[in-house]
Amino acid sequence: MSANLLGITGNWGITTAQSGIILYDQSFDFSIQDKPVLNISGEIQGLSLYQGKTEVKLSGLVPKTSAFNGKLGSSLALANAIPDHLPTSGGTTIVMQISRSLNNEDFEKIDITATHYPFITLGA
Repeated sequence: MSANLLGITGNWGITTAQSGIILYDQSFDFSIQDKPVLNISGEIQGLSLYQGKTEVKLSGLVPKTSAFNGKLGSSLALANAIPDHLPTSGGTTIVMQISRSLNNEDFEKIDITATHYPFITLGA
């Protein structure tokens, strides 16, 4: 059941189901490298910003049917769009880590970490 929002609120929850995982948490961490240009006194007088990327983390339960079967190093199609915080759009999201956990008194869990590279395209 979706939440009943009253008054002024923020966005609620995950809007679209992710294929192969019963998604209960998704996060996006944006980063960029910087290289300062220093003057003769060692003070920053310029700055180069480059290598923007987004680390995507998905956490959820493994469904009984059609479970996630992606491989490390493969591309990942995200059901929920990456928020627009990078200076460019496009690119490819690559699976970097998969963690599965089993417990005798709980459901099977999966955590997927992927990195979105805005200048990498499939087949390039």
